[in-house]
Amino acid sequence: MSFRPKKKQPQFADLKGVLSQSKKTDNALYQTVAVLVDRLTQLQGDINEELEKLSPDGAGSTTASKLASYHTKFNEVVVLPNSVQLLAGAGIAFNDTIPNQRTISAIAGGAYYDCPLSDGDLIAADLIFAAGECIIVQVPV
Repeated sequence: MSFRPKKKQPQFADLKGVLSQSKKTDNALYQTVAVLVDRLTQLQGDINEELEKLSPDGAGSTTASKLASYHTKFNEVVVLPNSVQLLAGAGIAFNDTIPNQRTISAIAGGAYYDCPLSDGDLIAADLIFAAGECIIVQVPV
């Protein structure tokens, strides 16, 4: 995996410098662009403050937020208080061979019971037959 430097946030101060070189400062376009640059700068500061609240280690930090919820492979409640360990139940298998990806599969020979196939009527169910035999389906537990 190649190294990627942190993305640098845009700075709007240089736009003010370019804009100030304009001769017509009373022009409506000049005033509109100046207000837009001021508001973008203010909004950028507000967003950075909100990100700082969510991630105490700094905006863009690679540290996990303790406020979020996570499904984890191992019991990590000490580090992530809202985490839940994900376990495979009967007849379920996890495959973690591909990095950062989990495949969930049903295991052959898992727990099930045999049930005759019917039309779904709960009061007077009619069984479904094929070639004179009742069709039996395996229902996983």
